[in-house]
Amino acid sequence: MKLGGTGGANTNRGGLKFEASTDLAAHIVSELADQYELKEHVFKESLVIKSTSKVFDVYRKVDKKMIGIITKQYQFYNVLKEIYHLDNVNKKKWKPDEVFFNLEANTVFIVEKKWQQGAGSVDEKIFGFVNKRRLYQNNFNALEEEQKPTVEFSALFNSSWWIYGIKDDTGTVTLESNPDLPRKNEKAYQDYFDNLRIDGIKIFFDKYDYWWFGL
Repeated sequence: MKLGGTGGANTNRGGLKFEASTDLAAHIVSELADQYELKEHVFKESLVIKSTSKVFDVYRKVDKKMIGIITKQYQFYNVLKEIYHLDNVNKKKWKPDEVFFNLEANTVFIVEKKWQQGAGSVDEKIFGFVNKRRLYQNNFNALEEEQKPTVEFSALFNSSWWIYGIKDDTGTVTLESNPDLPRKNEKAYQDYFDNLRIDGIKIFFDKYDYWWFGL
């Protein structure tokens, strides 16, 4: 998340607000409460890495069956260890913005959020998503037996910048609420979006399509 090409310790309030407003667990609780219930996950094993990020078990209400786990950041590695008995095989521990382990579908859905208010190095960094997906997949390929989980990767962009070219930290400029605004940046980034899709990366703007997670 960068403002005018600056990031790191200067991560801005608008970017933090975007992360909070697109919290996957919170959205499921508020929008899919008639279908799913979230319960805080209790780890049965020692944590691989300390993390304050929440972990939730997802239960389908119609049959009261646990179908998955939602988490983010370093908690990914704690779930990886407890559920699959795997350690990270890569040199670096990436911190995914959102993860949904769909246990029924044997698929791990990872979301990378990219909030932007100006052109910067993040424009090029998004092309690394396909390689990140491969690195996450490496962990599950370490399992000895099939069926091994498949990793699916998605990018969540704020349409205010990536489509409209507007600096908006209020979160009010979205594709859904402003369909008639001039799309100043859409063509500039079209090659980026199309190449991500060629590499099998799902693209979201402002909000999630729950079907993609198998919900």
